[in-house]
Amino acid sequence: MDDDHMDDQSGRWQIGRFAELVGLSIPQLRRYDRLRLLEPDGREARSGYRYYTRGQTGAARAIALLRSLDMPIADIRQILAGTGDAERRQLFRDHRARLEARLDEVRRLLAAVDTLTQEDTMHADAQTEMTAWLHLMPRLPVTDIDRSIAYYQEALGFRLAWRTTDGTLAALSSGDIEMLLLVPWRGDSPPPAQSAYVYVEDPDALCAEYQQAGADVVDPVASRPYGMRDFVVRDPDGHRFTLGRGEERLREVAGHYGLTPETIAVDPWLPRPRT
Repeated sequence: MDDDHMDDQSGRWQIGRFAELVGLSIPQLRRYDRLRLLEPDGREARSGYRYYTRGQTGAARAIALLRSLDMPIADIRQILAGTGDAERRQLFRDHRARLEARLDEVRRLLAAVDTLTQEDTMHADAQTEMTAWLHLMPRLPVTDIDRSIAYYQEALGFRLAWRTTDGTLAALSSGDIEMLLLVPWRGDSPPPAQSAYVYVEDPDALCAEYQQAGADVVDPVASRPYGMRDFVVRDPDGHRFTLGRGEERLREVAGHYGLTPETIAVDPWLPRPRT
């Protein structure tokens, strides 16, 4: 019996078939099971296969829709728990405000691009102003690319964007991080550990979510002396990501970054101050 089979006698679907019906992937369903956001109706005792019922399709499709809108898991959990109309509307208003903040930033960038396309703004020294990094694609060496893909999908909530058929490259995405490239490591020793700082919306909620999903959280969420509230997660090859956002204390230590309290944004989604 394979995992995509429907048990006609019991009227239940196994995970593969259910995933197709509701518009979620198998890794997503497994992750939502671990997070207790959408648990299967039962499991086959011998094989451990998850079973879902017709009555769970509504919740699953709601999750698929809300995640397609990039709504945080914590908010989706509240909605599925049966919030009142006023609280549900407030959750959507808050999420809309977050999206609008991102849109404002995109509009600011578009305005800057439009300015640079005007002929009368092009000067002899414009070349130095136009030279900029447009998009960052972190590249991580991994010893087992299939294991890493599964970890980033199931424990960290990434989506597999694409991978090459020869297994030499895989690209994953999450939120504003459009591409995280995984490449096989060919050395005899473990790959050199990489690290990065990632701004996130709610480090406390995300840390709790990652812990529930089985991610390797090596340093729990805490407020740091440098003004950030963050935590550290590690992948199977030892690569570390510090995930956090600024607090009000960030303004107090702004001088450490060569900035003033008036020009530093605690919230990374806020529009940057005009100069």
